[in-house]
Amino acid sequence: MKSRILFFILAILVFGSILGIGFLFFKTDIHKLLIIEGIGILAIILFSILYHRLIKPYQIISSGMELLKEQDFSTRLRPIASSEANQVIEVFNKMMDQLKDERLQVREKNHFLDLLIQASPQGVVILDFDEKITEINSAGLRLLNIQDINEVKDKKLSESNINIGKQLADLKPNEDVVIRSSGITMYRCSRSSFIDRGFAHPFILIEELTHELLKTEKKSYENIIRMMAHEVNNSVGAVSSTLNVISDTLRQDENNELADVLPAVEASFDRCRHLGEFISNFAEVVKIPPPTLSKVSINELAKSVDALTRIECQRRSTQLTLDLTTEIDTAYVDSIQFEQVLVNIVKNAYEAIGTGGEIYITTNSQPLSITIINNGLAITDEVRQKLFTPFFTTKSQGQGIGLMFVREVLLNHNCKFDLSSKDGWTRFEILFNKR
Repeated sequence: MKSRILFFILAILVFGSILGIGFLFFKTDIHKLLIIEGIGILAIILFSILYHRLIKPYQIISSGMELLKEQDFSTRLRPIASSEANQVIEVFNKMMDQLKDERLQVREKNHFLDLLIQASPQGVVILDFDEKITEINSAGLRLLNIQDINEVKDKKLSESNINIGKQLADLKPNEDVVIRSSGITMYRCSRSSFIDRGFAHPFILIEELTHELLKTEKKSYENIIRMMAHEVNNSVGAVSSTLNVISDTLRQDENNELADVLPAVEASFDRCRHLGEFISNFAEVVKIPPPTLSKVSINELAKSVDALTRIECQRRSTQLTLDLTTEIDTAYVDSIQFEQVLVNIVKNAYEAIGTGGEIYITTNSQPLSITIINNGLAITDEVRQKLFTPFFTTKSQGQGIGLMFVREVLLNHNCKFDLSSKDGWTRFEILFNKR
């Protein structure tokens, strides 16, 4: 029950009692009646004073509490006749002014922070207390190839379809690491937190390092290859000339006293020639010319690769199948370079299969892409992280330049690509750059 109602009930009871007592002396003792009436008048005055000093200020403060509850910081309490109550009202109004200013500052800061996050070139992934995604800025959506945030919102990183979601979920507080996707894209990722309602609210910063790292890497291995090619070619040239002279001399020896040496000399000459070819293969990777772009049908590219590799697939009893789009299929590429890229990928596919198995070459228009799928040996996560590293190979006789060539050509075409193994199938997907 409200204090105002209680006050009036008390006043009615007191006045009723005084009137009752006065009625008893109405006919018997006029003096006592006058005294009782005086007490009643005094009680009325006291109750009126108490109402204005206690009940009315209390009602005003109660109204102020309602304003606080509704978070209405713009309304102020009016002063009343009571100086004591006015002190409380003055403090309350100052508090409301301060709350309004602080709320305005918080809104401005939050708005500025939102603008800053959205404008940041770094990806920002904000998580809730249950490690679920609540927000991702524009850069984060682009870096993680997310079309719509609703695809991953309210999901844990490890449960989302984000390519590096598991690695991001494994980040520890204040940890700063470089993560590599299944293609060649590399991200610098750090996990931090801010305080929200007294608890640490986690978020992850993502920065793409691919361009800078690949530029440094390419410059390094180009210098190494040039130095190796220069030294090896000079040495091989001199040794080959000497061996050639020795071989001719031995052939002209009429006594054939050194005939047993001739096969060793010729074998050494062949090894020098193979060494020269070996180093030339590395040098060719450095000399890849810029692509000559023209409008090319990706369906025709797929058919050309099919024609070049089908015989080898048949020899290995491997089924090669084309699945071509019927919609727009043209891209701006260097057809010669791209054809060699696709041939290398198919070659890796049937070598991974060995004999038997299946290979599919699929083209799509939305998005514009070519995907090569095979059911050969799966690629482990450890190997997948290193496949596009210069000179890395899993083949006993490999040189590690096939995928280097693929990588350089695709990067020169500004194509995105992804290599993954799942459910017994290995997929190499190439997404063409839109002009």
